[in-house]
Amino acid sequence: MLQERMPSMESIAEESGRTPDDDGVIRVFLVEDHEIVREGTRRLLEVDGDIQVVGEADSGEDAINAPELSATQVVLCDMILPGIDGIETLRQMLGRYPHLKVVMLSTFGEDHLLPALDAGAVGYLLKKAGQEELSRAVRDAAAGGTPLSPSLSTVLVSRLRDSGSGGPLDLSARQKDVLRMVAGGDSTKEIADQLFMSPATVKRELRAIFDRLGVGNRAHAVAQAQQRGII
Repeated sequence: MLQERMPSMESIAEESGRTPDDDGVIRVFLVEDHEIVREGTRRLLEVDGDIQVVGEADSGEDAINAPELSATQVVLCDMILPGIDGIETLRQMLGRYPHLKVVMLSTFGEDHLLPALDAGAVGYLLKKAGQEELSRAVRDAAAGGTPLSPSLSTVLVSRLRDSGSGGPLDLSARQKDVLRMVAGGDSTKEIADQLFMSPATVKRELRAIFDRLGVGNRAHAVAQAQQRGII
């Protein structure tokens, strides 16, 4: 079972070379068709001075064409939108702006969890998330983590187990060490420091692990590795 502290800090963001701007402010774009929900989300996020909502859209089409995305780090995107749905919006946004860290928001629990992660989302939150969880998820996503609502961690492992993934897969001792530290929430820099590797080497090892496991992000990698008995 996944540890309560999900893989956190850096990883995917570092691979794109994008990190929060030098002023320390994380710039967020909201995609939500209900104005009241958008307003409430913006107010929750801007309680803390290190998060700024720089743009909003009420449809996937408007979001994809929003000029603010070029300077955005994290997108919070509703799963259900008028016109193209959240997952297609996610795909098209990443096609234009691959640096984006997109966290999907949903009222439907785990129904769209795996499709969203497979499409490139770095996180998945339930809309009932409070201010603290929402802000923490934005910071985690900006730093390259994979924020999930706590109740979905077990669901992710269960879904992957039910998908019939194969048995144990051999990884090198160093790759297993990297995975164990990822499961503990360590950042790429922390892994590099503790294993006496460069951050670039850690990233290469992570990409090799992803390829071996057939996954696209840290959360999937940890879930697969634990399900297969690798870690």
